[in-house]
Amino acid sequence: PIVSKSLIGYLPEGVPLYQDFSTMLYLKYIAEARQIEKSKERIEEVISNLQLEDVKDVPIETLSKGYKRRVGLAQSLIHDPKILILDEPTDGLDPLQKFEVRGLIKKLSKNKAIIISTHILDEVPEVCNRCLIISNGEKRFEGTPTQLKRRKGKNLDEVFRGVVQ
Repeated sequence: PIVSKSLIGYLPEGVPLYQDFSTMLYLKYIAEARQIEKSKERIEEVISNLQLEDVKDVPIETLSKGYKRRVGLAQSLIHDPKILILDEPTDGLDPLQKFEVRGLIKKLSKNKAIIISTHILDEVPEVCNRCLIISNGEKRFEGTPTQLKRRKGKNLDEVFRGVVQ
């Protein structure tokens, strides 16, 4: 399991962060826990990619929700995983922050398999090239975002029975 886990990065919806740590201290802690070689360089790279330079020495508890999501994303990327699992990656973000996170996801998808869990259907065509809808343990839809859009207004209620209430 350790080898498998090393291939996966995970961003939960309510990412647990050490609120009294600065962004830099938190990422150093995560890098040490993951035993990352050349951790200083990797931390600098993740901070740069996620545009966290302005808040690297700021306590996490004082950050906006958008910055906290980025710090959470940074911890999920610190070990450069092959697979990234994101649970509600844009939840609670303002429109500009959503745009930035979507752009980052698109950029990351060039080198990583990314799985996104979301109940916000508008997110799907923005960041996904395939989608799967599961409700009550049953597959309700599988296809491209374009195919999903075509179903809107037709029998979408049937597709999402139990998903949208």
